[in-house]
Amino acid sequence: MASEVLKKGGEVTSEVWGETRGFDFEGMRFGVKAWRASAPDARKGGALSVPIVLVHGFAQQASTWDKVALSLSRTGVECFAFELAGHGAGACSAGGDPAERPDFFDLCFQARALLAFCRVVARDAGVAPVLVGYSMGGRVALQAACLAADDLRDGGDLDRTALRSSAAFAPRGRERRLDAVAGDLWDGDQFGRISLRSSAAFAPCDRTDRLDVTGVGQRDTAATSAGDAVRMPAAVPFSALVLESAGLGPADDAAREALRERNFAWAARVRDEGVSAFMDWWAGLPLFESQRNLDDDQRERLRAGRLANDAESLALSFEQAGAHQMPLRCESIRALCELSRRGVPVSYLAGRLDAKYCEVLANLRADSQGAVSCRVVPAAGHNIHLEQSEAFNAILGEVVESCTPEPAAP
Repeated sequence: MASEVLKKGGEVTSEVWGETRGFDFEGMRFGVKAWRASAPDARKGGALSVPIVLVHGFAQQASTWDKVALSLSRTGVECFAFELAGHGAGACSAGGDPAERPDFFDLCFQARALLAFCRVVARDAGVAPVLVGYSMGGRVALQAACLAADDLRDGGDLDRTALRSSAAFAPRGRERRLDAVAGDLWDGDQFGRISLRSSAAFAPCDRTDRLDVTGVGQRDTAATSAGDAVRMPAAVPFSALVLESAGLGPADDAAREALRERNFAWAARVRDEGVSAFMDWWAGLPLFESQRNLDDDQRERLRAGRLANDAESLALSFEQAGAHQMPLRCESIRALCELSRRGVPVSYLAGRLDAKYCEVLANLRADSQGAVSCRVVPAAGHNIHLEQSEAFNAILGEVVESCTPEPAAP
């Protein structure tokens, strides 16, 4: 059920936006919210639409995608919002203390979990999802892309790193079995835990090879053929990648050290001041200036979401998954170009009012030599999907349409 209205005393009090799910990966429980397509035959011929996996930003939860996901689900697109470590319904382990397992907040660990989740969605849906990451979520999605690109270069195959069952995300109360997959899945209040085995190891995260974008404007002939839809390379569990206002990594080791010092200072600040005081300061950063133009209800929802976090989880997110933990910028761009060359389209979005990430976009456009689709969204700041949701949905709709296979001829 994509949406249900709850009533009390004859008045509408709230609306449930999607179903609460979850995904356990190597001891870490990640919260998940699912919006089933409410118009499965909306596309001509009833073709299977590519689903979307959405990853939120720092101090947010799956609910940041409510408006986007509900709108898309009404057009026949299934959406799944993946919650990062220590955010939303996620916990380090059942009832665990985040300080006891800081490794769960590690950028590479979360990226591997995200890849495993995308494989579950792909097997269940019969088609790989579009992966969308905003800000910090874009950082995790980009790290996942780097791992996937490494796997491609090393001759990786889906059987080596992938899930082997399609029986995921069945409706509540329905018994399910999964065999030899990487993670544990639970469903709402059922807590029907399913034992899943780990996948093979991924390639190392910190490659320092020089950026080479030769031929990035061309698609791999093995991935495309005349008259056929582009097929997803076996080692990549997503059909397309969309990065929204996401950093691409430090330019060099000096920049990495500067980012590390900044992020550890922010971690100390949130521990010392507490979540409320820290978030008052955070909301006042120039990066979020355009959000002051949101209506009162939107700003209140945004603040409530930020306050629904604990200080230690936020601090660990800075320390273990901050921008200083990313591959070098040249390596990130090389990975994006590799995916594009192999037939996985990559898009980068920035809001016109977000000067910092418009500059990131401009540099990416130049350095990727056209391999990455770069789009500036008018009248939007850092959070495009909140500030200009209709424009954002239109872009995602285009990406989904481009990745969705045509229905088979009768």
